[in-house]
Amino acid sequence: MVLSQVVLSLQLGFAIIPLIHFVSDKETMGSFAIKPLIKFLAWAVAAVLVYLNVRMVINETVQFFNTPGYMIWKVVLIAALVIFGALLLYITFFPMLRKKKPGVPLLVHPESVGWQLQEIPSYNKIAVALDFSESDEKILVHAIGQGKKGTTYILIHVVESVSAQFLGKDSDDFETRADKERLQSYIKRLELQGYSSVGALGYHNRTKEIVRLVEESEASLLVIGAHGHSGVKDWIYGETINSVRHELKIPVLVVNL
Repeated sequence: MVLSQVVLSLQLGFAIIPLIHFVSDKETMGSFAIKPLIKFLAWAVAAVLVYLNVRMVINETVQFFNTPGYMIWKVVLIAALVIFGALLLYITFFPMLRKKKPGVPLLVHPESVGWQLQEIPSYNKIAVALDFSESDEKILVHAIGQGKKGTTYILIHVVESVSAQFLGKDSDDFETRADKERLQSYIKRLELQGYSSVGALGYHNRTKEIVRLVEESEASLLVIGAHGHSGVKDWIYGETINSVRHELKIPVLVVNL
């Protein structure tokens, strides 16, 4: 307990002296900077505290060095006293001796510079991540809205059945066959409305497969849906979208469903 109070007492100077420098600086404090009388009293109090602490340290050190033995601890104590003294002198006199740097205006935002609109992007291939739910139509509508005449839409779906987890593209279970048929039906419906589209199935890992299929198709834009889930589902689907957009180097349009 006594040792803790001694340590706290020694730290007072290191807290008070920088504080006095700070509140005395007119550039920092402006009209709130302390007046000369308050500054004098503050330095007087700081000087008394530092003097009492230094005197206490010297008295205790002399008694310790008069005790035989403990050479290692005596060396450590000498090093600590040197560091203590150097740091105390530094925080006391350095702010007084250093040259003031010219003030730098505080800018919330960088100054506006002249700029011109870059070439407006044209998406020739748009990848669309589908989950074969009622939300697919909304995702497709937004994807078509980003396209133009001649744009090809790559419809992506990831099969996540048990068979797909182990066999990948060699999977031929009921869910895989059903997903292939569903994907082909989407393609036909788009072609009947005059839109060019192709299908791409992924297997098992939703995030990795979406990224792989988008890169392989050389799509210039990905459209993906964000479901309004909460709790665990929000964490799962949110992580998928975040992982996908961090992996891809192309724009990602997230459609809130």
